[in-house]
Amino acid sequence: MVGKKKRSGLLRRPKSITGNHTVPKSIKPQNARQLIRRFHVLEKNKFSIIDKIKRINNIPNLTTENYREILSKTKLFKDSYDKSFEEHKNTLTKKSFELITIDDSLTESELYQKLASIDAEVEIRGGLKAYQLASTQGQNGKRGGDSSKRLVEWLKESLYSHKLENATALEIGCLSPDNAISTSGLFTEVSRIDLNSQHHLILQQDFMERPLPTDSSEKFNLISCSLVVNFVPDSRLRGEMLLRITKFLKKPTNSSISSLFFVLPLPCVTSSRYFDKDSLNKIMKHLGFTEVHYYEAKKVAYWLYDWSGEVSNLNNHFKKQEIHAGPNKNNFCITL
Repeated sequence: MVGKKKRSGLLRRPKSITGNHTVPKSIKPQNARQLIRRFHVLEKNKFSIIDKIKRINNIPNLTTENYREILSKTKLFKDSYDKSFEEHKNTLTKKSFELITIDDSLTESELYQKLASIDAEVEIRGGLKAYQLASTQGQNGKRGGDSSKRLVEWLKESLYSHKLENATALEIGCLSPDNAISTSGLFTEVSRIDLNSQHHLILQQDFMERPLPTDSSEKFNLISCSLVVNFVPDSRLRGEMLLRITKFLKKPTNSSISSLFFVLPLPCVTSSRYFDKDSLNKIMKHLGFTEVHYYEAKKVAYWLYDWSGEVSNLNNHFKKQEIHAGPNKNNFCITL
């Protein structure tokens, strides 16, 4: 008897009786990592496409969130996007992924088709719920994926032990309310936010749209930003996010901390042609941060920064420029 052929791709997708793809209850670790990387690629390409369409049509308020609502009013978008979406939705089930190339030679119609192919693949993969599931399982403490364990280890050292009374924390991109930062008992209050919350204890919120604090009571002693900045699709926006973090930190005192726990995929600082650890620390120093701890794991880099309470004059700009040549480098960068 011939065995049934297994479905290939980043995610083995169960089907309902209607034939629609549903999100599985669990994903194997290797598949989860592949799925997360693919979603990052798709999101960055989508951002680039929207930026080009924005400039072509002079629509400054066009974003990855509202483009369907705005562009669906035009015939060119409907004709190009809808047909391409259905075509890709049918063909992408037969292969793992499609190489997406974006350059200045693409016409407006071709940009809409590229956008449709991305949206179709996201839907095929299970949408944001599948990405969230993969990310959550990556943070599962039982699998050794809870990055905040490293933070808790550092905070229990004598340097910080006397500065944690009544300390509060904000976790940006929180995936679980049961991780180490929340269960350590080091903080009197932990505020948790995520773009696509999957838990009632995590507020669904974009940090870049979070209202700025009106006084110190709305600020935090510690902010955790673990594997978030690398998902921001633009180097300038990454820098703006780091700057915005300083506006949510309390000023340090002799008896209280003002710190940032920061995590990036290791290739962001070891395999980029535009960025490395020194580049990051120059930006962070400019923002008033001092590196206290650094740990390099197999695939992830961890930092603990203390904040001085002051940001330097922003007349100095950190631009995107090649510092490490080579064919196997990635393009990750943070600019300010």
